Amino acid sequence: MGQPSAALSVAVICVLVAGCGSTIGNAESTTTTRSMIPRPLVERELAGLLLSPEQVNAAMGAAGMTVTNNQASMSDNSATMAPQECLAIDGAAEAPVYANSGYWAERDQSLNDGDNFTHYLKQAVVLFPTIEKAAAFFDASTQQWPACRQYTHTQSESQWSVGQISNANGTLSATATQHNASAPGWGCGRALALRNNVIIDINTCSISPADSAVKIADQIAANVSARW
Repeated sequence: MGQPSAALSVAVICVLVAGCGSTIGNAESTTTTRSMIPRPLVERELAGLLLSPEQVNAAMGAAGMTVTNNQASMSDNSATMAPQECLAIDGAAEAPVYANSGYWAERDQSLNDGDNFTHYLKQAVVLFPTIEKAAAFFDASTQQWPACRQYTHTQSESQWSVGQISNANGTLSATATQHNASAPGWGCGRALALRNNVIIDINTCSISPADSAVKIADQIAANVSARW
């Protein structure tokens, strides 16, 4: 009778002191797995990824950016674009650009700083069913963007040239300059970023857009990562 009591005592001590080491090992394994494999985002999280007007002001060096439009479906400005292969660089979240990509949903916002605005932003987040699908779209974009060097908005007759295209740290970026803009000039920055199962699509325009599109894409990317 003495031996079972001793075994029971050892078991109790194991639970109180060591927590039964095998259980701790399992917990550590689960934590490691969850930290390495991001949870795919879902549609209800999309709107919360976009930046506030205050954050946009800081990123663009503006003072009065306000939201002028919210959309849950993509635009199509292909009718006023020549050549068509430049649509992807000209604007964010264009429906023909994402056709047949397999995306599930999108949210986008347009902002500017008044009637005679000097700053403009379109920020968009596009949800794909898997990380692989989003990555496939990003990879296709890296191949497609360099096909555009110059383009025209046929409705306004504005003429544009595209600067150097960069692909760094999971973000594709470029700047386009309008040739026939009134003084002091006009240009637009573009950024396309891949994070988890989301494509971040940014278009910023001002006298000197510089790296504002990349800054905004990076901040939205941080919002995506925070939901892993």
